[in-house]
Amino acid sequence: MNKKAISRNLYILYTLAHLKKKAKVRGTLFGYFWWIIEPMMLIALYSYVVGMIFGHKGTDQILMIAVGVTLWKWWSMSMSSGTKSFRRYKDIVCQVKMPLPILPASEVFGESYMFFFAYLLLQTALLYLGFVPDVLALLLSFAISTLAVSALSLALAMLNVFIRDTDFLVKFGLRILFYITPIIYPASRVPENFQFLIELNPFAYLITYYNNALIYTDRVEYGNMFYALVVSAIALFLLVRLCKKITPQIIRNV
Repeated sequence: MNKKAISRNLYILYTLAHLKKKAKVRGTLFGYFWWIIEPMMLIALYSYVVGMIFGHKGTDQILMIAVGVTLWKWWSMSMSSGTKSFRRYKDIVCQVKMPLPILPASEVFGESYMFFFAYLLLQTALLYLGFVPDVLALLLSFAISTLAVSALSLALAMLNVFIRDTDFLVKFGLRILFYITPIIYPASRVPENFQFLIELNPFAYLITYYNNALIYTDRVEYGNMFYALVVSAIALFLLVRLCKKITPQIIRNV
């Protein structure tokens, strides 16, 4: 691919992500603040449930919930939107010559716009409480999660073209994944016979990377993070190649 084609594709990606950001806030009273208001309400709710009902209290616990809820909104919205991207942009898929992986990627980057506002508030609170992030670990965490969520969104978008029930299954699956991901509880509290659910859950590793980068900086393991980065990049690369290979089938079935 030449430089002109790369520049064109990056421009398309930016334009679609920017339009998505504008569409999300158009006509709303609070606009971008909804990306802050909703997580804050959920953080308060889950902190109450975990603290008052289950007896798990402490600043660290509340911060872990805050980090997890903020990230989960970004990831779940990205995958939910990405799953429907080929069908939503049916006219573009059928009429415009462009790499189809750009469409689910634009959903991920569009949600990243919104995530940035909530993250700024979260990071400000962490700094105020004395938690200084490991910048390299934080950048790696962001890169890993962006690649991994983009890969999952692309895979689900392709599957949704051929199996129309995928969208419904994703909505249901994301609800289940939230509760089996150590967000409102630490992974250490999961019974031994259910630890395999944590080990098989990629989001559990992503949550751990962010918790370590933002709160428990002494627990950062760069080796594991670089391994996850390579695996995520390879997965996305292979899925992009697959998407290009089956583009004619996608266009016929979308």
